[in-house]
Amino acid sequence: MYFNKLAHRVLALLLLALLLTGCGGGGGGSTTPPPSTNAAPVASSVTISGTALLGSLLTGNYTYADAEGDPQGNSTFRWMRSGSSGGAGKVAISGATGRIYTVAAADQGSYLFFCVTPVSGAGTSPGAEVCSSATIAVPASANTMIVTVDAGPDNSAYNVNRLYASVTICHPGSSTVCQTIDHILVDTGSTGLRLLYNAGLPALNLPPVTTGATNLPLLSCVQFVDNTYAWGPVVKADVVLGGKTAAGVPMQVIADPASASPAASCSIGGTAITTARVLGANGIIGLGLFKNDCGSGCSATTHNGSYYTCTDSTCLRTVGTVASIAQQLKNPVPLFAQDNNGILIDLPAITTSTAATLSGTVTFGIQTQSNNQFAPGTVLSTDSLGYVTTTLAGRSYTNGFLDTGSNGVFFDSTAISACTDGSVGFYCPLARTALTATLVGTNSLNAAITFAIDNATSLFSDSSQHVLPTLAGPFGDSTSFDWGLPFFYGRRVFIGIEGQPSSLGTGPFYAF
Repeated sequence: MYFNKLAHRVLALLLLALLLTGCGGGGGGSTTPPPSTNAAPVASSVTISGTALLGSLLTGNYTYADAEGDPQGNSTFRWMRSGSSGGAGKVAISGATGRIYTVAAADQGSYLFFCVTPVSGAGTSPGAEVCSSATIAVPASANTMIVTVDAGPDNSAYNVNRLYASVTICHPGSSTVCQTIDHILVDTGSTGLRLLYNAGLPALNLPPVTTGATNLPLLSCVQFVDNTYAWGPVVKADVVLGGKTAAGVPMQVIADPASASPAASCSIGGTAITTARVLGANGIIGLGLFKNDCGSGCSATTHNGSYYTCTDSTCLRTVGTVASIAQQLKNPVPLFAQDNNGILIDLPAITTSTAATLSGTVTFGIQTQSNNQFAPGTVLSTDSLGYVTTTLAGRSYTNGFLDTGSNGVFFDSTAISACTDGSVGFYCPLARTALTATLVGTNSLNAAITFAIDNATSLFSDSSQHVLPTLAGPFGDSTSFDWGLPFFYGRRVFIGIEGQPSSLGTGPFYAF
């Protein structure tokens, strides 16, 4: 549930003492100029762009500089791999001596580095080799997708605790008419793919989903708990996540200028999501507990609040409409040929109070391959709406859920001070507050969760930090407990999809 150069040359003047020789006033002297000096070139800002997946292209980037302004010559490059993110024992990859590198099978399970030795066209050369930081470990299977927490897409303001993935969209049946869109928000609190129109979709010419005999466009509305809403037509696309493909998936195009104005029942009192700056992402991929957007409630009821259609071909006005199960937005995972019974979200623990970035994985399938096995833990069945119960400080929140789309842990409490400054909507305790809650499934199993809350204003004070594991705030509903992205840090969390069997049971369930 989405809740949010100029180089300066310095000339040194050397004062030389004049050496006098001889006696009796006779003598002579000479001055010997010092040898000239020339500094070697320097490589800096060495980074890798691209996603470290099998078969993906990575690009090495760097900045060249020379104190004397000597031009760059034939700088040399090499790619290296290591079993450690710190680079211990890293070795050069044979033949990988260009700026572009294709991730190979031999890289699976390893970390990759790009190294530059700067060479100048004149003067002293070469300079010292400089290597990048490591990529995330290359996944060992096609059922894995890299996810990151970082600053978000360009021009999208300050983002914290947002889990992003890259998603490839193709015209149905095509392997060439495709677009890879980065910084898609991974949301386990919703169902279906929703992408901004201006994220590169027009060129794909995706076919629209239409409403029965009228053949008029099907339009989708979704309202989020942060009082924003997304409006736009439903189209079909082939969706590629990691190495997995779901064919002919209904998805929403947000803010398509050709669609009608939002229905009043969709937009009432809310803020329209129209740009990455409003959303903090280029779209949302709902990988939650359920297969379909709203199921039988939308297929049987005309005024369901989620689906609309145009009254005529001009599409100036809209009315509510039913949407069959086949027409509704869908979780793409159950549409995979294999590894389709759920997902595993695996994010590292944060050992500091904040961090700039974080990388982890979403693995498809539950106990279907060696990389998605469940270690001893707790399986919590949910009710038909996807809720478990959370108890905290003697209080019971019956509508509890695990939600990567929320950037904090949200629940109502009178014991924790809410922020009153620019951080309204979050908690601002005077000191770190440690809490222990218990999650209880409909199967009566339970798990104790220890977490902490820090002052949000202090957490937000450094805009270079995007991973905030102690961010929390009020929900605005005394029955709800939203375990947002901070819950997932340092845990392997399985989400079993409704109706899909696994050795842990048939979904919907959470397990960790």
